[in-house]
Amino acid sequence: MYIKNKSLAQPIALNTLDTKDFISIDLRSRGYFLISHIKDALNIESLQRIALIAKENPDKKILLYCHSGATAADFGSQLVSMGLNNIYYIDANYFALKKHNIALEGEGIERN
Repeated sequence: MYIKNKSLAQPIALNTLDTKDFISIDLRSRGYFLISHIKDALNIESLQRIALIAKENPDKKILLYCHSGATAADFGSQLVSMGLNNIYYIDANYFALKKHNIALEGEGIERN
């Protein structure tokens, strides 16, 4: 059974996600990011850097994701607590992205 993560940020349903509507931020380590990540995502593990991006882009939605959704939910809550209201997160396992046809890129992605 999957237990949903609690966050002050808004969870995004994968079946309706269009990553073009967001600045996507991958919270995983650089190694995992290089293997596979959402197309055009940034790899940032620093809460302060993410807060700066969100503040500099108040009209853009910031999408956080990680391995399981737990870190994204936690970072999302912290960012909303800082007064940032443009924070969203994926509350799902990273491997669910492929099942929902989310565009991925990286060294580990098969090319046709």
